Amino acid sequence: MAVDMRWWARLAEEVRAAGRGDVPVELPLRAVRDELGFDCAALVASGPPSSGGTPHTAVVNLGYPSQTLTYITTRYSRTCPVHRFATRQGTPVRFVDVPFDYRETRTYRDALLPNGFREGLTLPLAPPAPGAARPGFVVMSSRRATPLDDESCLALTMLSHDLAGLLDPGAEADGAPAEVVLRVTPDLVEARAGDLRQVPLTRAELRLTAQAAAVGAGGRTGFHHRAADGTWWHVRAVRRPDAVVVRIGRAPALGRLTGRELDVVGLVARGWSNERISRGLGIAVRTVRSHVESSLVKLDRPNRTALARTAFERELDTLGALRAANG
Repeated sequence: MAVDMRWWARLAEEVRAAGRGDVPVELPLRAVRDELGFDCAALVASGPPSSGGTPHTAVVNLGYPSQTLTYITTRYSRTCPVHRFATRQGTPVRFVDVPFDYRETRTYRDALLPNGFREGLTLPLAPPAPGAARPGFVVMSSRRATPLDDESCLALTMLSHDLAGLLDPGAEADGAPAEVVLRVTPDLVEARAGDLRQVPLTRAELRLTAQAAAVGAGGRTGFHHRAADGTWWHVRAVRRPDAVVVRIGRAPALGRLTGRELDVVGLVARGWSNERISRGLGIAVRTVRSHVESSLVKLDRPNRTALARTAFERELDTLGALRAANG
């Protein structure tokens, strides 16, 4: 094997740490690219099956020009026979493994030839669990003609399940896919996956979220947030030994519930009385009562206890309720 077993063992530990959200997902991919002698590498995820053909997206890009990366996440992942062959194989596929002349493909003309790539590898990543969202792949390219050795291909195959965890770090069995994953401490907010510019919360709101998870039952909290453009987001935060991992993804609209009704529902789930909710949110008791009654109708719940149970099960909570509870 070109790389010794101790290196592969360290890599496996780093991959699992990144899959938990403890280190940035690009770290193990960068190690693979550099140690195995590639010039470029990318970790690519597809949309969930329910998205109706959502294009693939690059979770990590290490060195590919933007135009080439766009090709990889569109034409290559959807129409290239090399990618189809790799997906059918389910194991790492090098240029030398392809049973036809890849130089006759559009991928060769539009991506390989312009960049001078002479060897490469595609590693399909099966979902970490049956039915999990966002299966994807790792693609790497080299300007050298030497293919990756067989032993390293086998080692990558054995790591593919853990590498799939990098597509959605910190994911839980009952959780929805996240577009952004953050590690939050009292002093720092770091992206583990995705782009910080996508985050619909301020740094102060993220720290409030982390604080709620740190002191909450079970070391977690989850809520919904409607951004200024009307987009709903689901936020889940989980306490870790030295930080809080915050996962943020788009969510379907919550029926006809208004933002204020959701604030009230979140506090009902905490067992608060109408009077206490009134003080916590700074609104009249009769307004609280009206919001509770409206929420019962919109969520088709028979009583306040059922409303609280539904709110808990569906994480119908908000930043407004968190502020009131932690104020």
